[in-house]
Amino acid sequence: MKNRRLGALLAALGIMVLAAGCSGKTPAAEEEAAGAEVQETEEQEEEEEPAELTEEEEQELYNLYIKINNTMVGRLGESLGKYFEYIDYQEEFTMLKEDYFVYSISDSFFTDLDRADELVAKKQEKSGLDEAYTALSPVIRELGTILNEIYAYTDEDSWQEDDYAKGKELHADLWQCSGAYETAGADFLEQLDSVASDQRAEDLAQMQEEGYVVTYSIVKMISTAQEIQTAIYEQGIEDDSMMLQLDIEALQPLYDQYMEETEAVLGYLKDEEALSNEGYPTMSAYFVTFEDAVENSAEELKEIFRKVAEQEEPKDFSIVNPFTVDGSIAGFDSKVSAMIDDYNRMIN
Repeated sequence: MKNRRLGALLAALGIMVLAAGCSGKTPAAEEEAAGAEVQETEEQEEEEEPAELTEEEEQELYNLYIKINNTMVGRLGESLGKYFEYIDYQEEFTMLKEDYFVYSISDSFFTDLDRADELVAKKQEKSGLDEAYTALSPVIRELGTILNEIYAYTDEDSWQEDDYAKGKELHADLWQCSGAYETAGADFLEQLDSVASDQRAEDLAQMQEEGYVVTYSIVKMISTAQEIQTAIYEQGIEDDSMMLQLDIEALQPLYDQYMEETEAVLGYLKDEEALSNEGYPTMSAYFVTFEDAVENSAEELKEIFRKVAEQEEPKDFSIVNPFTVDGSIAGFDSKVSAMIDDYNRMIN
């Protein structure tokens, strides 16, 4: 499987929308803050100053950044990965197989970009994250549009009619855009990861203080999974063709921690009382797939460590099944991505 530098960053920097909406406020505090917002807004109007984002809009913008990040990690990254399984990763359009396709990018993603653009434009003072998003927005919008054009072209097998003529044009556009996306995307993800890490630390402390043991355990577990992804990337392991070079001894502390945390989470997922107390929808289909992803992620990591210890060559670098364990870095990444996606869908 072809994993470029951006692909590694995307896998490492996936972020969750926390159950509490990342607000870090109790209902009473939110009510008090809302009252303060109204008073502040009225004062601003009286002084005829330009409108600034309300606290609610700031939170909405942050959540949009998270959603955009998760699409980058998920659907968009998967679409790019699928494309380069069939088309060689180079400027010249070169088929690796006769047929090819990509995954489409949903209209809701472009709607999220529209709303984020609208909110950022209202900000009088932009943070580093806001500036990074401003640079990313037109690039990622263009990339999503090109991928949808490729999807339409390949879904209808139009390449059979024009001998890949339009495919070559679209590849040229994709190649140029993907270079800009790698730079702008990496900057945005790094900025967001820094902000989200600070927010997550606050949220974890609050969860412990307020007794949300299930949510705390889940968030901590996924944080550790992401630390493992980052540690693998920082070793210079870009894809599964390099997996046997992995320094598993250096990863052992994180491995042990992750095994303990997944065991704890799987235990809580069977505790109906604890789940009910924190409002988890146990009848949700995403609850079931989340539980599977947690269990499979641990098994995937165990299999990676076994293969590296025994220096067993991975069988295929291009095939990743999110529902089976094959002992690959791409497989572990897919399980972590599935956990994040299922958890976000489960709580929203």
